[in-house]
Amino acid sequence: MKHDMITLVGVLAAIMLASCTFYKARTDIAPPVDVPDSYTQEMGTTELADPWWKAFEDKQLNSLIEKVLVSNLSIQQAWARLDQAEASAGKAASGRYPQIGLDASTKRSRVYVSNAQTSTIDPVHTRQHSISLAASYEVDLWGRVSSLDKAARIDLEAVRMDLDTMAMSMSAQVAQTWFSLIEQKSQLDLARRQLDAGSTQLDLVELRFSRGLASALDVYQQRLQLSGISAQIPLIEARISLLAHQLNILLGRPPAAAIDNIPESLPEIWPRPAVGIPADLVRKRPDVQAARMRVEAADQRVASAVSDRFPKISISGSRGYGAESFADLFDRMIWSITGSLAATIYDGKAKSFEVKRSRAVVEERLSAYGEVVLKAVTEVEDALVQEERQKEYVERLEEQLGLAHDTLSEARRAYINGLGDYLAVLSAMNALQQTQRELLSARYQLISYRIQLCRSLGGTWDRQRGTSEKSGEMS
Repeated sequence: MKHDMITLVGVLAAIMLASCTFYKARTDIAPPVDVPDSYTQEMGTTELADPWWKAFEDKQLNSLIEKVLVSNLSIQQAWARLDQAEASAGKAASGRYPQIGLDASTKRSRVYVSNAQTSTIDPVHTRQHSISLAASYEVDLWGRVSSLDKAARIDLEAVRMDLDTMAMSMSAQVAQTWFSLIEQKSQLDLARRQLDAGSTQLDLVELRFSRGLASALDVYQQRLQLSGISAQIPLIEARISLLAHQLNILLGRPPAAAIDNIPESLPEIWPRPAVGIPADLVRKRPDVQAARMRVEAADQRVASAVSDRFPKISISGSRGYGAESFADLFDRMIWSITGSLAATIYDGKAKSFEVKRSRAVVEERLSAYGEVVLKAVTEVEDALVQEERQKEYVERLEEQLGLAHDTLSEARRAYINGLGDYLAVLSAMNALQQTQRELLSARYQLISYRIQLCRSLGGTWDRQRGTSEKSGEMS
């Protein structure tokens, strides 16, 4: 009978081994989409600064981003997720080592035994003390445990890439908010200068009116023009406050904290950087790398699921001491060693379905990987197109501004010499002031597109962890 059981187990194990096939997980998985050989827009030749925001040569911006990359609450959450991933990877790695435990026990019991000589039932007291060291180990013959370990370590690297992705996005958000704040402050200064110029013009019109050289309508039109400029100032001030609030929240500070030393004007952008080829994004962009790593981690779990269908071989052993008294405890050594083989005969195809599910996860993440790659290429293409067209727009506005100055000068000359009415002066003045405002906004938008281009190209940052003073003043 015993021989028959051994034979049966051997046959079942052979059948299972024959029905299972090993699965080799893939590495360096290529994107499942076609990556173009080059971008459609003309590329620059200037090497991009590392990190990119230092190319603006703005010490205040550098300080802001350094603080945000430490004190921002979303960044801190990403660090916490990295801690979780490190712990999960450590837990998965522990399966590759023996599990060792210590067991110590003491037992006292009393049994009532019938005494034939005295015809009584007498209590018999017994004691048993033991201490032992036990170890168990699963022989990873098929790679199930090592595949889970590799998957966890790949997941850890993906979470690191997630942290880098957030850092890149956060630095771009800080830069855009900072330059938007400068632009709105410049808009406020411009509105006040326009208000001063309009007040001077109003004084001139009122003087001409007092001398009978201008009509009351001219005075009312100029006052209306001044009122329109004045009405814009509270809205600009509100936008400045909101942008300051956004910047403070990014810094992990209360929204009303003071922001000082805002520059008077926007910087000039440097020549377009060299963007390389689309294939570089697979290597440089952390979100693309994270997507690829998650495919590889899922593929490792397929290997683990396939290996789980094979028999499991484990070894366990213990060594210790046991005796009825503490004095004799170490005089009697007890040891044991056990080897076991466990195989699933029938589980309703549960393990087969797990393999199928794991393969479907790989397909899902492979598609997500392709989507991220396409999005990365598109972001660079979009930024290149937008920056190029925005640059042309700024140049046209600068030409328009020169024409607006000339038109206003000519309209004023004609009005003073009685060759034209004041409506032409107002129209030229409004056109000039509107162009000045649009040019400021257009220059900021050009900087914004450059920031988007730099962010979409990826990059590096000094991955340092720490806690800054959230209530401190910005330098």
